[in-house]
Amino acid sequence: MKKYLFILCLLPVSLVALASTKAEGQDVVWNDDARDANITYITLRWRRNPEPDIAGYSVYYGRDSDGYTRLEIVTDATAIVGVQGSQTVYFAVTAINTSGVESALSNEVYWPLD
Repeated sequence: MKKYLFILCLLPVSLVALASTKAEGQDVVWNDDARDANITYITLRWRRNPEPDIAGYSVYYGRDSDGYTRLEIVTDATAIVGVQGSQTVYFAVTAINTSGVESALSNEVYWPLD
């Protein structure tokens, strides 16, 4: 019997109030066109996948909608990501089970918000 992962839904992105030029150990989406720009830390939150065998979540980003690169893997349903500059960055998440099977991408959210 095949077991399928549920598709995740991202909740709205919320801001971290401070902008900083230090990465402070967090993953950062760098902007090659604005290497001296401040880094704003944002918090991505989503609903946990209800399956009992979820090992973690992959957080993806892209400078274009639907063109993603894996940024990090987290075990909780939250990720703090630094975004350099003000260029739009798109995010999506997948769930990964203990067998290594990855779900389809979640709905997309983006930063900065309009």
